[in-house]
Amino acid sequence: MKKVLFTMMAVVLLLGLSACKDNTDNPATPSQQEMEQSLVGLWSESFDYEDVTEDGKPFNRALIVVEAKADHTGYIALAVFDDEFNEPLEIYGGPKDAPFTWQVSANGQVTLTDPNTGTSYAAARTRGDGGHNDFVDIGQIKMRSGSGSIAFSNATHEGTLTKTVSNNSGMIQDWMAKSTLPRACIIDSIPVLLFPNHMNYVFNYPSVDPFGNPCTLSGTITVNKSLIKEDKPFNGILLYNHFTIYATTQAPSRGAVEFPTGASLTDFIVVAPDYYGFGITEKEPQAYCISRTNGRASLDAYLAAKRLIEDFKVKKGDDFVIAGYSEGGQTTMGVLREISERHPEIKVKRAFAGDGPYDINSMFDAVTKGETEMPSTVCNLLYAYNHFFRLGYNIHDYLKDPVAKNFDEWFLSKQNKRRALDEELIKTKKTSDLLTEAFLDANNPLSLKFKAAFSEDALTSGWTPRKDFDVMLFHDTKDDVVPVENFYAMSKFLKANGIKTEEFVGEYSAEATKEVGITNHEVSALTFFLRIVEWMKANY
Repeated sequence: MKKVLFTMMAVVLLLGLSACKDNTDNPATPSQQEMEQSLVGLWSESFDYEDVTEDGKPFNRALIVVEAKADHTGYIALAVFDDEFNEPLEIYGGPKDAPFTWQVSANGQVTLTDPNTGTSYAAARTRGDGGHNDFVDIGQIKMRSGSGSIAFSNATHEGTLTKTVSNNSGMIQDWMAKSTLPRACIIDSIPVLLFPNHMNYVFNYPSVDPFGNPCTLSGTITVNKSLIKEDKPFNGILLYNHFTIYATTQAPSRGAVEFPTGASLTDFIVVAPDYYGFGITEKEPQAYCISRTNGRASLDAYLAAKRLIEDFKVKKGDDFVIAGYSEGGQTTMGVLREISERHPEIKVKRAFAGDGPYDINSMFDAVTKGETEMPSTVCNLLYAYNHFFRLGYNIHDYLKDPVAKNFDEWFLSKQNKRRALDEELIKTKKTSDLLTEAFLDANNPLSLKFKAAFSEDALTSGWTPRKDFDVMLFHDTKDDVVPVENFYAMSKFLKANGIKTEEFVGEYSAEATKEVGITNHEVSALTFFLRIVEWMKANY
């Protein structure tokens, strides 16, 4: 990166103060507290700027960000973008690399201090009486406040910083938080024994945890080496969201086989996120069926993998396909929500969502009245919502023994797979054996609090899908884990928003499957994946 970019942010901020007026409409000198309050906020400016990063990647847009916080800390940053994504290609400075502390004197002088060296930068001149628009000189940077804006200039750029609106503020702060983490990188490459022509690349990438804090997550990129050797192009990128897993060994980055299978059947490069609670974060509770968290983790995996794939020097089509079944179906719709809200530039060729719990409330209205073929999902889901939505309940408030007292060993250890949990440990399918009376009572405050959390995270309301989405919805009417009501609710929601859908809803399993210990929910997954392969063959 050119030195001028570092100069632009190395030494930092100074915000002037807007004039205050008294009741006689005469200028009144603001108090020190008022001056401090006017400094607090997130200020930014976006402008065209063509250059290359230190890695030689070109960009054509830049964003200056200055945040002054109420606790008298702050930072300055320069984020640069290309036309590919509304996500920074690189961030220079930011909370980690260009922090400052600030003070305002009684006469309006702003002093900024480098918290690492103790070096202070003071205003070149102080505000005179009534001179409410005096600007501050710090090195080459000059800023002058106006009505809701700040004039900015340095040796190469002149512009205007404005206070960001709430929705942009959240996005910018998220970018800045992720800038404190290591950059996305490939950490391992694993040949796939079952598919010798494929390679699994394990990668780590910056994202956020379920509480909104910056964290590093992991996933895999699966590539068919035969296409590279034969100099043939891939169809594009398939973002595959995995279904319910419990054991660490089932995560994509720990060698699960269905991800290279997807690559072998589709000639797509397959990106598979672990989700929070697996891979690099496997020591943490999994964010099971938390759609906002998993949708975000998945989209961040795609954004990071897209950049990393460019270094493979492969021939690749532009098509982007998303797919997932069960929890993965829910996550797929969560990705579409994230794209709708944050990334208008991302084009999705098609999204495939099968038997997903899009509205947990409709699932529990059915499940709590009788039995469930996968009691482990009920237990794990309640734990996740109580933990990540900070509901504050003790595990015995909503789960009965023996599950409650053994939850750490059975679930949090991540040593058991689904079948072992349900058949060898839990040994009951009656929800009345699993759930407390407080939870089963629909009018109990505990039950209502859980349902409020389910509603907050539901995918069948509260967002506006992009009009250009093409979605295939699939559901088995005999699904004994995720009731088909979820399908009807999602179908109604998408159609109400004018979204094109192809729908498969019917009986794709049989009662005979239960005799061999396989649920209808698991059996119908095969039909779902065959539908995807059929579409691939018809379109590529």
